[in-house]
Amino acid sequence: MTDSIFERWRGSQPKTLIDNLRRLADDLEDIDACVVARPPATSINSWAIAQRAVPCLIGRPMGHPVVSDGKSACSSELFYLDAERGIARTMSRWYSLGTRVDPEYWGEKFRHMGKPFEGSH
Repeated sequence: MTDSIFERWRGSQPKTLIDNLRRLADDLEDIDACVVARPPATSINSWAIAQRAVPCLIGRPMGHPVVSDGKSACSSELFYLDAERGIARTMSRWYSLGTRVDPEYWGEKFRHMGKPFEGSH
């Protein structure tokens, strides 16, 4: 895949992203052991929790464990997309891709409906 989602949205090669995600998963699996073995070298002052945009899917999932069939929803963070094969992987699950629409479709739809998404899944 030459036009990779990794390069367009992550700014790195797939191997680099995969290695980073593995380290994150290992760290989170045993936080106490991780912090003892590698105490944080960086500190942050005057901090607060903020939000930022990340790539995701928006659409109407079917067969989702939490979102009702056909309800509009925003996925968790998108890590892999192969439109030719019709598959995508978000932080929480694999998706089989159905019909694609332009992003403007959703912006227009929700602007007129004044309705939020069911959530991030």
